[in-house]
Amino acid sequence: MAAEELPSEFDVVILGTGLAESVVAAAFSRVGQRVLHLDSEAEGGGSPNTTKRQGGDERASQTEGEEPTTAAGQSQSEPTRKKISFAQLVKEGRRFNIDLVSKLMYSRGSLVDLLIKSNVSRYAEFKNVTRILTYRDGKVEQVPCSRADVFASRQLSVVEKRKLMRFLTSCVEETEEQRAYNGRPYLEFLCDQQLGDNLQHFLLHSIAMVTEDTPTEEGLASTRHFLRCLGRYGNTPFLFPVYGLGEIPQCFCRMCAVFGGIYCLRHSVSCLLLDKDTNRCKAVIDSRGQRISCSHFVVEDGFIGADRKREATPTRYLSRAVLITDRSILPSDSDQQVSMVTVPPIAAGCPAVKMVELCPSTMTCMPGTYLVHLTCQSAGSAYQDLSPVVTRMFRTPESHDQESSPTVLWCLYFNMADGSGLEGEGHDLPSNVYLCSGPDAGLGHEHAVRQAQAIFQKILPEEEFCPPAPNPEDIVYDGDNNSSSTPGDGETLEGEEEKEKVEGEKEEKVEGEVEEEETPKEEQSLQTEE
Repeated sequence: MAAEELPSEFDVVILGTGLAESVVAAAFSRVGQRVLHLDSEAEGGGSPNTTKRQGGDERASQTEGEEPTTAAGQSQSEPTRKKISFAQLVKEGRRFNIDLVSKLMYSRGSLVDLLIKSNVSRYAEFKNVTRILTYRDGKVEQVPCSRADVFASRQLSVVEKRKLMRFLTSCVEETEEQRAYNGRPYLEFLCDQQLGDNLQHFLLHSIAMVTEDTPTEEGLASTRHFLRCLGRYGNTPFLFPVYGLGEIPQCFCRMCAVFGGIYCLRHSVSCLLLDKDTNRCKAVIDSRGQRISCSHFVVEDGFIGADRKREATPTRYLSRAVLITDRSILPSDSDQQVSMVTVPPIAAGCPAVKMVELCPSTMTCMPGTYLVHLTCQSAGSAYQDLSPVVTRMFRTPESHDQESSPTVLWCLYFNMADGSGLEGEGHDLPSNVYLCSGPDAGLGHEHAVRQAQAIFQKILPEEEFCPPAPNPEDIVYDGDNNSSSTPGDGETLEGEEEKEKVEGEKEEKVEGEVEEEETPKEEQSLQTEE
């Protein structure tokens, strides 16, 4: 809505369009609540898409006139690829979708489960993360994590393969032997299993994705979660949304709008009107001076003033870097690899780094380039924390002897708050005002989904959280005896199967004749398991 006046009364007003706020909006709208969803930015998406940043340090390396070194494994007879210049990147800037938050979706994580349950998955498509990589002894290696990877691996001896499979099988169920190590480092437990340095490195850094000091019970829980997620949609536990993470909040916003929610961008809340007797917010005044009554107000943490925050611990920060490179960190026969890379501390006192490398088919970068995200807990500025890793693994003006590494065409370093330590209960807020913190340091989205569900259940404890939205063909309109036959955009595979059943009268089918389409696909919709 533009300059038109908004309705004067809503059940829930939400300020901010990050993932948690967008899930909350969809959940309330789905059960019939009147929802007004605002964002002061011109584009929605909240934290994952916002252009605000703290400590921004943009550094672009221009290497015009130089030809890239032939990639490892590339035939000498193949023509050398044309170098992409910095000027070309600027010209093609609209072809890049750069999320300021770097996360992946666990295939059995809470976000994927919610997308399937609510039918919101129909609004987006996803790609498999095709491989798990690690940086070790100055080179990038592929981590064997599935049964097929283990037996195909050339990095492991036959004895190591057997030990790894035996250990992964033993991790599925908790045992007395494992409980005896509770409170002791996970690395100590791995050492006592006689696994060897190779397997310890893979298990600690790339499968459990924890540090050497992580307690055994936590390390085993992370290992089990990784193993549970293997094989559901592909050969790794992870998915990534086509066009980037900013698509996921938009999907939930779309669901909210379908069920009557009202959206207004470039629009904020200037103040709240409180009832002093009950300490409740009874209305908001928007940025245009309109008074809007509401029963509940949900707000992203960044809109709350410092005087209202009573944090028990100082704010923690994340260090982030975004790179555009000219080729993959580990070239292979396919140029459509989406990679999760774990980088253990490169020196004492340095943080462990998680890296996600996206190829052009994710629609986040132009052909001939890769988009690389690096994240770690802040020890200093983002540049101080991450530039040592970048200069070792990529070719930059500061690098030495990195002729065979991918060239960094553009880079950005910035710090952002870690939302995992911010909880609304510790703030001086009215009783019907609910706080959503920003993105956390976790690789998955459990923190945001947990926040959204907690807020919903506080307000409507008797209602189901994000019940399934009906398929378009199942909707019966008032005065219409037949369901609509027009399929919705991004319809899931279940919807296609139902459609085939409805149209079964037109075309006779022989049972068992049609086989299921093989998954994973290059681009796919999420679906429940049979």
